[in-house]
Amino acid sequence: MSDKLKLFVQSLLRPSEVVKSALEVYLLAQDDNIRPQNHGSQNHNRVVSVITHLGPQGGDGGQGCVLVLKASPGLPARPSDYPFEHAFLITDGLSISMAQSPLMGFDRMPQPDRPTNRDPAGAGFSVKIVYDNSPTTEPLTLWTRDLDGLKSLLEEYRRHKANPVLPAGGQDYSWLSAYTARPSRPTLLSTIPPDLRMLQKPVHTLLSPASAGLPGDEALDIAVIREDWMRRRVRSHLLLSAERRSSLRVRVGTFNVNGKMPPQDLSPWLRDDNLHEQFIPPLEELSPLSLSNFAQGRLRTADSTVDDASSSIAAQADDKTNVAESRGDSDFFVLAFQELDLSAEALLYSTKTAREDAWCAAVFAGLGDKAVLYEKLASKQLVGMLLIVIVRKRLRQRFRDVRTASVGAGIMGMMGNKGATAVRLTYSPPSAGGGASRPCTLTFVNSHLAAFEEMFDRRNADFHDISKRLLFDSGMPVPPRTQGDVPWEDNAMTLNVFETDAMLRLMECIDLNYRLNLPDADVRHLLSSPRELRRSNMELMLKSDQLVLARHLRQAFEDFKEHPISHAPRKPAWTDRILHMHSAMLDVEQSSYTSHPAISMSDHKPVSANFDIQVAALNDATFETFVQELWREVGSIEGSEEVPRVKIDTTLIDVGSFSARKPVRRYLHVQNIGKIPCTFRFVAAKPGSEILPEWLELDQTSGLLLPGEATVLKMSTRADTALTSKLNLSQTKLHNTLILHTALGKDHFVTISALYERTCFATSLHILARLPGPIRALESISELLPTDHAVTAPREIMRIANWIMANATDVDGLFLANGDNDLVNTICECLDTGAEFPFQGSEKESATALAFGDVFIRLLGLLPDPIIPASLVARCAEVTSKDDAFQVMAPSFIPLTLVQVWISITAVLHYMAQQCTAKSRIEQLVTVFTSVLLPDEPTVLTSPSVSILGKRAFLRHFIL
Repeated sequence: MSDKLKLFVQSLLRPSEVVKSALEVYLLAQDDNIRPQNHGSQNHNRVVSVITHLGPQGGDGGQGCVLVLKASPGLPARPSDYPFEHAFLITDGLSISMAQSPLMGFDRMPQPDRPTNRDPAGAGFSVKIVYDNSPTTEPLTLWTRDLDGLKSLLEEYRRHKANPVLPAGGQDYSWLSAYTARPSRPTLLSTIPPDLRMLQKPVHTLLSPASAGLPGDEALDIAVIREDWMRRRVRSHLLLSAERRSSLRVRVGTFNVNGKMPPQDLSPWLRDDNLHEQFIPPLEELSPLSLSNFAQGRLRTADSTVDDASSSIAAQADDKTNVAESRGDSDFFVLAFQELDLSAEALLYSTKTAREDAWCAAVFAGLGDKAVLYEKLASKQLVGMLLIVIVRKRLRQRFRDVRTASVGAGIMGMMGNKGATAVRLTYSPPSAGGGASRPCTLTFVNSHLAAFEEMFDRRNADFHDISKRLLFDSGMPVPPRTQGDVPWEDNAMTLNVFETDAMLRLMECIDLNYRLNLPDADVRHLLSSPRELRRSNMELMLKSDQLVLARHLRQAFEDFKEHPISHAPRKPAWTDRILHMHSAMLDVEQSSYTSHPAISMSDHKPVSANFDIQVAALNDATFETFVQELWREVGSIEGSEEVPRVKIDTTLIDVGSFSARKPVRRYLHVQNIGKIPCTFRFVAAKPGSEILPEWLELDQTSGLLLPGEATVLKMSTRADTALTSKLNLSQTKLHNTLILHTALGKDHFVTISALYERTCFATSLHILARLPGPIRALESISELLPTDHAVTAPREIMRIANWIMANATDVDGLFLANGDNDLVNTICECLDTGAEFPFQGSEKESATALAFGDVFIRLLGLLPDPIIPASLVARCAEVTSKDDAFQVMAPSFIPLTLVQVWISITAVLHYMAQQCTAKSRIEQLVTVFTSVLLPDEPTVLTSPSVSILGKRAFLRHFIL
C-alpha cells in the first residue's frame, strides 16, 4: 500500500519534488486524542508525507518537507480532492513524536463498501506534529494503525533533520509556495484530467442556483469560473502561441465482420490513395480449423495485449526494406471490429486469439509495402469485439502508459456479445527547448449496442451503462474515504473513459445499431432513386436516423460530434458510426468520413475517418510555470480581505426594433476597478427563473477580470421558429432587467428594452386569415378579425402563389434552388408590411423567380401547424386513388382555410407539371413539397414514420 500511496501523492507534486514516504492518518481533536475530530464525517482523513526538493542539480539530498493533505468528502475521490493543508519545512523547529494509543469508538464506526472481516478496532499509534517556527500553527495530533508506514515516515523525517540542506546564498524556500500560497493545486496540473463531459458544458450550467439577493455557493462559483478562465488563458496565451506544434494523422475505422474470416483485400479501408497495385495479394481463404497453425509464432495469445516492437506482426517483415514514408500516410490506426466470433461457445468462454491474429494479419497485408513501417501497439478483445491500435515504428516510443478495458452489455447485461472495448494511451510530442514534453491522452472506445429498430431505448440505456462501467485502472490507490477505511493492497483508483488528458478527448469507433425510423420499402426505394433525388432523399433519411434523434434529445451521445454523412446507409441504417469529442485545449480536424462498399464480405460495410490532431509541443516545466503564474494571480480570491468591485458603462440598453430576420447587437462594458481579481455572473431576478429573456443571448454569462481589466459583453437578439411563433402573438414592446452579480461583492442592474417586429413567417394560417391588414401593422392581438369574418385564404400565401403563376412557372430550378438572400429579404419584408413587390409584373428574371420560390417554401415550412393535421397524415399515405385523396381533403375533415391553401399550392404545382416534360423535375417537386406539406409528427421517435412513398403518392394525385 505504501508504494501506491506514494505514487498517488507524487501525482499531486511538481517534478522538482519527490515523495520519500506517505502515510494515511486521522486527525484527532486537541482536547481528546482518542476521539476522531468531526466524528461520522470525512473531515478527519489526512495523508502525511515526507518530500524532498531536488533543486536545480537534482540528486537525493535536497531540502525536506512534511506535507499534510486533507481528503475532501465525496465519491469517487480524485487528486483534485486533496488540497494541501500544511507544509512544514524540516528544520530544528519541527518535531514529530509518536505513542501507542487505541482509538476508542472506531469499532462503532460504519464501514460502507468494505468487507466486514476487516475489523478497524484495535491498537494504533498517535502522532504529534509541533512546528515552533510558526506560532500561529496549532500542533497536529494524528492517529494511524499503519506501523510500517509510520516507521518509514519517521525514518525519512529523522534523516532530513540530521542532515539539513541550506540553500546557497541564503535561505530560499520559494519552492514551498507551490504548496502553501494557495488553497489547492490547480486541476490543470493534475495527472488525472477532469471529466471531458463537464468541459463540454456551458459554464453557467455548472454554477450554483442564484438569484437577486441569494448569491448561491460563492466559493463553488468562483472555483468553476476561475477554472474555465485558466483553461482559456492556457489555450490562448500558451498553446496557440507555441513555437512548435506536433501533428498526428489518425485513421479510425469500424467494421462489423459478421463472423467472417478475412479473405478479402482491406486496402480500400486502410488507404486513401490509389496505389493498390503496390499491395500484396489478398490473403488466402482461411478456415477456423487452420487458424492455430496460421497464428502460431506470429502474434501474442492474450485477449488484451500491449506489444513491444519485437512482438508485432510488422516486425516479422524485413526491416531493412527501403520503404519511403509518404506525406499522406497515417501516423497510427485505430481499428474496431464487431461480431468477430458469432459462435455460441465464444459467448460463454473464450481466451483464444486466432481470429484477432487473422484480422491483424489482414490489416498489415492491406497496408502493403508500407506494413514494415508499422507495428501493433495494443489490442483489446471481448468475445466478438476487438480494438487494435497500430502505430508507426519511429513514433513507438512516444506512446506510453497504454491501458485497456472492456465491459459486456449483451445477454443478461454482462456477456460480451454486446458492450465495449477501449484503449487509453498517452502521446508525448517532440519537446521544444529540451526537457520532457507534456503528453496528451487519447482514448478510443469500440461499442456494440443492441440491435433491431424497436430497441431505441435499450441502445440509449446501454450507452449510459457502458459509460458508467467502462473503467481503466489508473495504477493509483483508492484514497481513504470513510472513517476507519483502510484500502486494500490491490484496490486501485479507476478512471472512466471520459477522464482523458486535458488536451485530447474521445474518439469512438462504433457499431451502434441505431436504425432509421422508416419502413423497409421506403429505405430501399430512397436508396435506388435517381441521382437528382439522392441529396434530398439522404436528408430525409438522416432526419429519421435514431442516433441523430438521440443526440438531439440528449438521450445518448450528448456533446459528441459527427462529421456530415455523405455515404449511403446499409439497410436498416447507418449502423456503423464514428463520433468524437475533444477539448478546446487541442485542435482536431476530421478530413474524411466514408464507407467502403467494395469490401463486400459482410452484411456491413467498413467505415473509416481521418483525423488530424494538432498538439502544442511544450515541456512540462514551461506548462507548469505558466499555470502556476496564473494561479498566483487568481488562486486566492476567496481568502482576500479586499472587496471585489466592478463598474459597468450603462444601466439602460435600448435594443431598438428587431425580428427573426434582423437580429440586433448591443454591448455592455464591464471593468474591474478593485484591487483583486474578481468573478462575475448573471443571475435570475427570482429563484427558478431564467437569467436572460428568451429573446436575448449573451456571448458570455460569467467571467473573471484581473485588477484594472475590462471586457465587452456582446448581446444579440434571437428568434428561432418556436420563439417567433410565440412573439408574433405577444406584446411587441419588450422589457427586462439583467442582474450582474460580482462574487463576494454587489449586484448591478441593467434595464433592457426592445421592440419586436411581427412577421407572417411562423404564424399559423388561421391567424393570417384573421389579420385586418399586414401583420406588421397589428398593434394587439385583440385587433384580429372574428373567426367568421376571416378571409378564405391568407393574403400572404395568395400573393406569392399569384406572382409565381404569372411570372415564374417555367423558370428552371424554381422551388429547387435557394434564392438570393437580399431578394428573399425584400420579398419577406413586403409580405410583412403589405408593400408592393418592387418587381415588374412581367419580370421573369431567374434570380427573382428563385427568390419567390424560396420564400414560398420557407413560408410553408415554418408553419407552426401543417396544412394537413398530423392525425390525418397516416390516412393520406394509405389512399390508392384520386377520388380517395380528394375525399380526405374535404372540409368535413380539414378546415376550409386549410383546404383553400392546399388548392392554391397544388394548382401552382399542377400548372408547372403540365408545362414540364421532364419526369425527373416533377419528382423533385413532389419530394420538396411532400416534406413541407406532409411532415412527420415530431413526437414519433422510435416507431417507423409514415411511409414517405405513400405521402408522395398522395400529393401526386393533386398535381398530375
